[in-house]
Amino acid sequence: MIQNINNIEIWIDTYGSDKDNCIVLISGAMSPASFWNDDFCKFLAKHSFVIRFDNRDYGYSTHFNEQDPPPYSIDDMVEDVRDILDFYLVESTHVIGHSLGGSIAQLFAIKYPHRTKSLIPISSPIIAKGNLAYKETPHEVISELWKILMSNKMYQDYERGKDEFVRIYEVLNGDYELDLDMAYSYIKRMYETEHIKPHLNHTNVQKNIPDIYHELSRLQCPILFVYGELDYLPANAYNTQLLAEALPNASCLLLERAGHMFFHKTIWKFLENAIGDFIRQQ
Repeated sequence: MIQNINNIEIWIDTYGSDKDNCIVLISGAMSPASFWNDDFCKFLAKHSFVIRFDNRDYGYSTHFNEQDPPPYSIDDMVEDVRDILDFYLVESTHVIGHSLGGSIAQLFAIKYPHRTKSLIPISSPIIAKGNLAYKETPHEVISELWKILMSNKMYQDYERGKDEFVRIYEVLNGDYELDLDMAYSYIKRMYETEHIKPHLNHTNVQKNIPDIYHELSRLQCPILFVYGELDYLPANAYNTQLLAEALPNASCLLLERAGHMFFHKTIWKFLENAIGDFIRQQ
């Protein structure tokens, strides 16, 4: 359903009914709510109230003209999450975010710690720097990755454009064989609502995020970082593990053979069990 949230329209989908055990799922840049597939949401909703939604500027939610700087900030996207929780009268929640959604989840947790039961950033950029000895991903790896990402011809017709996205998702899927049914379903959802383009607002909104290491280290809630062993898009597995080891309440779940996107049922089944167990322990 579409609701007026934070003075814009946000498309929201919910599962389950136990609002005392809420889970909010935040998608990444240029990613619809359907990134969190139906089976995953239904599994978590057995014991929870699950919320997934289209971020502003994507999917069925309000779109904006592209400009730099963007017409909204990442803090506005944090407030979208808060206002969605207010709309459903949810006091506190487990916050799960993928990629850009992982950054939004971390910023939500440090701004509203009293409303955060646990924090699970998945495939997230490193926005907590501190003085940690992070390692840069080799230039040749990044260069080859972006060459492939930028190769999409951005056809506006689904039938012409779907295999352009498939070629990219095959690279972002790590060593797992791409499940074409999952990929085509996901791509079709994008074509339902989008003029296919880079959507630079979602990219530019991530510029100049301040270092949140000290704020994150003071969080009382448990944190679970989830990262693909072969994901080099926003960060890398080494840096994510290093951060998790440095924070007092954090741990890291490494997804072996996985990349940045999860077009394989085996990955989602693993996430269901691991995240479900983590949340039930809180």
